[in-house]
Amino acid sequence: MSEVLTVSPKEAARRLGIGLTSTYRLLRLGRLRAVRVGTRPNFRVPVRAIEEALAEPERLSIGSAKESRSE
Repeated sequence: MSEVLTVSPKEAARRLGIGLTSTYRLLRLGRLRAVRVGTRPNFRVPVRAIEEALAEPERLSIGSAKESRSE
């Protein structure tokens, strides 16, 4: 069996212990890497990016909602 290299945003959220909306916000802010697949906005999150984010918890900090909207 081959090793899984990327996961869906939903699976990334589960592994990170955060909500799906927060996961998409991290992707939009560039704090969590992802690759875009196909012509529709279909993202895959590298397992390595999840591991890196867990190793650096400050990357998972989104800040206040007001700060997030201004970026």
